[in-house]
Amino acid sequence: ALPTFTPTSSPELDALLSTFRTNVFLPAQLLAPQQSLVYKIKNHRLLTNPEEPATVKLGNEVHQLKPLNHITDEPGTQKSLKEIVDLMRDGRDWMNMVALLRGLRLSGRKVKGHHIQKIVRKMAETGNQGVLTSMLMGVNNTGVKLWGVGICREVFWGGVLKCVQSGWSEEGVREAEKLMETWWDMLSEERHVDKEINKLSGDPKLWPDIIGLVLWVRAVRSVLFEEKKDEDGKVKRAAEMVVALWKNADLSFNEQNWSDANNKLMRWAPVWHGMKMAQKVLGENTPLGRDLGGIITQDLEPTVNKAWEVVSSHANDTENAKRKPRSLIVYDELSKITA
Repeated sequence: ALPTFTPTSSPELDALLSTFRTNVFLPAQLLAPQQSLVYKIKNHRLLTNPEEPATVKLGNEVHQLKPLNHITDEPGTQKSLKEIVDLMRDGRDWMNMVALLRGLRLSGRKVKGHHIQKIVRKMAETGNQGVLTSMLMGVNNTGVKLWGVGICREVFWGGVLKCVQSGWSEEGVREAEKLMETWWDMLSEERHVDKEINKLSGDPKLWPDIIGLVLWVRAVRSVLFEEKKDEDGKVKRAAEMVVALWKNADLSFNEQNWSDANNKLMRWAPVWHGMKMAQKVLGENTPLGRDLGGIITQDLEPTVNKAWEVVSSHANDTENAKRKPRSLIVYDELSKITA
């Protein structure tokens, strides 16, 4: 059966999705003789007789075949995907992304990594982390694997945004923790492993910034809602993992490049705040608390402060003042609860 779409908030978006379904997904599922009917001009007369329409049944649906031209009738993947993402607004729109990616995969259409990153980022920014999780759970259909460097970091950054979007409510923070733990478990699933990516960047479970975000959300939950207690030991376990993996931390960046500084601020500011909050839970003078303190003062604090200076200087330029980088927006939010 063909992937189906639900009505969206935009007629233009509905039309784009419908075009993909009828002009891309359907032809890709046809047998070779049926594709010959659809694409070869000499056979088009067989499809234009209203008294004898040519149909095909896929699943429980009967589809009427129509003449198609590869060039004029089939939307391009990358350009159209950008348009679709820009048109998506609310949850009912984003629910269609899972079906769209499944259809593209079934049709042999490849989606570039930077488009997947944008999809993940926009889902998180619009508060659709639940749909994002469904997309990841359906990796065999969507092709979206967590082992991509940019994709993985955007996904876990979505957990930070979940807390901010909830106004730091207990429900929002606990939901964010549940999401991050679900994503963390997915990293161990074979279906999310990408051997080619592994050759380039390694196992995401060994990146201290990823487990650092898990530490952050657990510490936030403990400090804000559990009187700094760690009865389930989750804060301690995450802190131990961060310390053990800290040798893999990449803190260097080009101070002349604001974009590079922005990426580092986004990556490490939550980890920095998370370690400081974890110290409140575990105790600054415990062996683990002292290990965290050494990382904070020697590594994270100088890096985060310098990155913040570079990004702030760029954001305060006259031509950039209207668009505050998301790293600074979230940095300000993190500071509210760490103080």
